[in-house]
Order: sequence, then C-alpha cells, then structure tokens
Amino acid sequence: MKPLITLTITLLLISIALYSLNQAGDSLKYCVDKNSVGIGGYDPVSYFESNVPSLGTHRIQARYDGVIYHFSSERNKKAFLLSPEKYLPQFGGWCSMTLVLGKATKPTYTNFLIRSGKFYLFERTLSVNGKELWLKDSQRNEKIAAMNYDELKTTGKVIVGQH
Repeated sequence: MKPLITLTITLLLISIALYSLNQAGDSLKYCVDKNSVGIGGYDPVSYFESNVPSLGTHRIQARYDGVIYHFSSERNKKAFLLSPEKYLPQFGGWCSMTLVLGKATKPTYTNFLIRSGKFYLFERTLSVNGKELWLKDSQRNEKIAAMNYDELKTTGKVIVGQH
C-alpha cells in the first residue's frame, strides 16, 4: 500500500510541475521578467491610447500564452481580452531594432512605435535610439527582424550578419 501512495504522490507532484511549466511564458518567444510579466509591467492597451504608456498594476492582470500582462484599468483589461493579438508587441516584446542587428535585447518600454496597427518596442541608450534607426528603412528592418525572431524562437539564437 505504501509504495502505491508514494507513486501517486510522486505522479501528482510531477503533474503539478509540468502544469506550472506550461503556464509560464516562453522566455525565447517573449521578452518577460522572472515572473513571466510581459512589456515590463506596462499596460499593452495604453500604448494605443497615448504617446506615454501607463504602467499597469498586478491587481489588474490577465495571462495570455503564458505571459502575464498588467493593466491600468479594468476597461483596458477587457479590451485586451477581446482581442489580445491586436495589443501584443511585435517580436514578443524584444527590441525590434536589435533583432535586426542579430541580438535579442530588452527594450526601453517607453520607446515605441505604432504603425499600421502594429506595436514595436525599441531599446534606447544615451547614444542610440533603436526607433530612429528602424525608421530609416522600416520595411527592410521588419523582414530581417522577423527572420531573426523566428530563428530565436526555434534555436535560441539569432542570425548575425544577415543585414
């Protein structure tokens, strides 16, 4: 009897662990923090409403594809849940321009672009603004970033030297 109970408990613990793994955001597909929060905790809907995005709160959140998104209002959460793909950043929230350059880096969450209904995030340092570089040839950059993002999701690496 005791081995059966031990086996049952072991299988239960394995099932819980596997369920937990499946609930976490894919850290290659998405730029998430250690708690699987996407977009640095910013409200994804707010990017479409203002030139300055709003930080969300952990009290108003939703999970989509294993990623937790925070919202600044219940209204924004409802809008997101009706059409999540509309509000998600391109390339899983990674910096769009550094993907073009063969890297996957965390963006500056307030440096963004909405163009043709698509939401892009960019890194910004004291000397380089990824959004400005992107806009110099956005169509070409979109193609390269998409190719490198696909490579990142499948192999964990990006292609260097393809631009």
